[in-house]
Amino acid sequence: MINKCNECKSSKNITIKENKRVFTLKNSSSKKINLVKVDDCLIKSGQKCDYLFEIECKNLKEIFYVELKGKDLNHALEQILTTIKFCETNYSHHSYKRKAFVVLSRYPKEDSSIQKRKKEFKRQNITLKSATNKHEEVV
Repeated sequence: MINKCNECKSSKNITIKENKRVFTLKNSSSKKINLVKVDDCLIKSGQKCDYLFEIECKNLKEIFYVELKGKDLNHALEQILTTIKFCETNYSHHSYKRKAFVVLSRYPKEDSSIQKRKKEFKRQNITLKSATNKHEEVV
C-alpha cells in the first residue's frame, strides 16, 4: 500500500470534494481503505489525477482513480492513465482490479471520440465511469 500522502479510513462514507464536484465511496462493511491525495502530494508535477483509493480486504485488491474536473473529459482521462502508469511502476499495483472515475461539471456530448476512449480503457482492463457533479460508488 502507498504510505505517502495517505489516510487510512474505515468510515461508512468517504467523500472527497473539489470545486462543487463530489465523489463518495459507500463503505457499508467498514473495510480499511487507503485514501491517497495524488495531485501535488504523491505526484508533484506533470499529469496526475486528484485522488486514489486502495482497497485491500481478504482476497480483494482494488484501486480507484478519481479525477474531479471541469468539463475536459479527455484531459481527465489522460491524467488518470498517467497516474495508473506511475502507480504500477512505483507501487506494484499490477494485481489490483482497476476502476477510474471522472466527475465533471458538465459531461460532454457522447461522441465517437469518447466512445473510443472508453474502449481504450476497457482493453486495458480498467472500468471507467463518469458522472456530472456527483458520483457514489459502493465498495
